[in-house]
Amino acid sequence: MALEVGIVGLPNAGKSTLFNALLGRQIAYVAEYPFTTIEPNVGVVEVPDKRLKRLVEVVSGVARGDLKVVPAAIKFIDIAGLVKDAHKGAGLGNRFLAKIRECDAVLHVVRAFENPQVAHVMGSVDSQRDIEIISEELKQAGILKPTFVYLNKEYPDGATLDQIIKECYKLLDLITMFTVEGGKQVQAWPVKRGAVVKEAVGMVHSDFEDKFIRAEVIPFAKLDVAGSYQEARAKGWVRVEGKDYQVQDGDVVTVKI
Repeated sequence: MALEVGIVGLPNAGKSTLFNALLGRQIAYVAEYPFTTIEPNVGVVEVPDKRLKRLVEVVSGVARGDLKVVPAAIKFIDIAGLVKDAHKGAGLGNRFLAKIRECDAVLHVVRAFENPQVAHVMGSVDSQRDIEIISEELKQAGILKPTFVYLNKEYPDGATLDQIIKECYKLLDLITMFTVEGGKQVQAWPVKRGAVVKEAVGMVHSDFEDKFIRAEVIPFAKLDVAGSYQEARAKGWVRVEGKDYQVQDGDVVTVKI
């Protein structure tokens, strides 16, 4: 599944600064995801989710040793600055626009800060004008993608980065499915909204989709209240679902093959 967000904007808008800040959330377990080799301008970034910590607490009673925790992740691509008339080839525009076409969503960084040491390509700071320039270039190039506009006023703090990542996650129309594997690993999986469970578990292991029989499912909220799988089963909150069950955000899924 492609989960790529292209960071775009005019030169000197702060795109690379934001990208480097996001790299501080670079996920440690890149190998857990079906991504290609990570290039210097690509970051696989952790999606913040407080539910993971609680899920670890619930499962820790049956864990053997330390639990490995793997959050959901999305890919950010730092694309070089576009300029006016990029769709006509200005500033290597065709090459950069091609990169944007490969992405699933756009994070548009718009300069809203004054800095006499960093020249603005248009000569002055005007956020609305800059938004319109980039929007028009994408329109002229026939690129219509879900877009989140970020007004770059200052270096982003942790809360701002969390918000940006979550907004981009929603932009990609993703929900989160959780799995607990053998009491050893708790993982959050990005799933396209509307996906059925047979498709979703194919990310966990390709054999799961081919050999899928059924899945045990419990919403995170109910497992949280129960406090343990044992109590959740006693309450009848763990359901058995077939291959056509539509995964809901927060579902904790155990595959049966």
